[in-house]
Amino acid sequence: MKENSELSFVYQLYTHLSAFSLSYIYKGDFSDHLNETILSLAETNMQIVNEPSALKKKVFFIMVESLQNITRHTEAVDDLSNDNSSLFIIQRKAQDYYITSGNLIDVDKVEPLVHKLEKVNSLDPESLKSYYREVLDMGELSNKGGAGLGLIEMARKSGNKLAFAFNPINTKKSFFYFQSKVTLSGGKDNTLDHIEPEALDAAKSFHQIVLNKNLNFVFQGDFNHENMKTVLNMTEGNMSRDNQLLFRKRIVNIIVELIQNIYKHANTTLDGNEKHKGVFMIERHEERYIITSGNLIYASRVPALTEKLERVNNSDSSKLSELFNSLLMAEERVDQRGAGLGLIDMKLKSKHNLSYLIQPVDADFAFFTVQVKIEDIAN
Repeated sequence: MKENSELSFVYQLYTHLSAFSLSYIYKGDFSDHLNETILSLAETNMQIVNEPSALKKKVFFIMVESLQNITRHTEAVDDLSNDNSSLFIIQRKAQDYYITSGNLIDVDKVEPLVHKLEKVNSLDPESLKSYYREVLDMGELSNKGGAGLGLIEMARKSGNKLAFAFNPINTKKSFFYFQSKVTLSGGKDNTLDHIEPEALDAAKSFHQIVLNKNLNFVFQGDFNHENMKTVLNMTEGNMSRDNQLLFRKRIVNIIVELIQNIYKHANTTLDGNEKHKGVFMIERHEERYIITSGNLIYASRVPALTEKLERVNNSDSSKLSELFNSLLMAEERVDQRGAGLGLIDMKLKSKHNLSYLIQPVDADFAFFTVQVKIEDIAN
């Protein structure tokens, strides 16, 4: 089996996301459990980089408000196609966090929402404080929100103006993009920082890639054991209850192998940082998952890696099992960092050949993408 050129988008996405040290993108159904997992993933990464407590509190507040907003509005939507399902993105750039949400809203709610957002953006921090008390005293709260208190507080906590856009879907629905930039020093000079249109445009472009490739989950950043736990929790919590237990276990095993592949084998990034950087994504269907990972490797490793991949793809299950056991039992490894056990195990678990693509980056590096398809054969 030769390389799959259709996987070239993975390196393109990795390159686009490289401006951020962390990117988490999720499109699909939202629930309280999933929201908790997203918050846990953010908490893990903020602890790893030792973010100041004040910044962590701000980020958490904005995330909770954004996720609650998605959950409220998702409940109000009757027909939710995959293209119009809700969206959440959190990205870290330097010491700033960009938190973006997206969901369908009724067209007749667009104008009142624009009015609230423009009102909030027109005020300085002191005026926002007064406006918050004014709205609170008016008592316009409902079980769906609506008074705008959350918007006011997000502007106050973030210290930045709120970015937003609407994409008309049809005569009844519009897709609402909302973004808040969270900075440690934002608002300290008694003014709200300006809106960055390019930041919201970037989030919208990432959303378009996710739609075009039918992705449900994308994680880009530094991979470690803590991240792996939260990614697994999120995936398991989002699996259909109709999926058989064995199928769920096979998915989890493959996710572990792919993330460990990045953690163990991702080589030094082009900027020289010794981190386990890569990109990981999941496409989910009722009875099928497509799981993909990508990371930089040294160009010198390409021939040996290609040989292992082709050997795995050209072997049947019995030959693979024999090869797996021989490598596992060998007292010495020719290459301790890449005996190929993970590749063999993924083919055995998925019962499909591994799709892959190795793209030259420069004289020293190449980008390795591997994709695994797994189906619930019991259904």
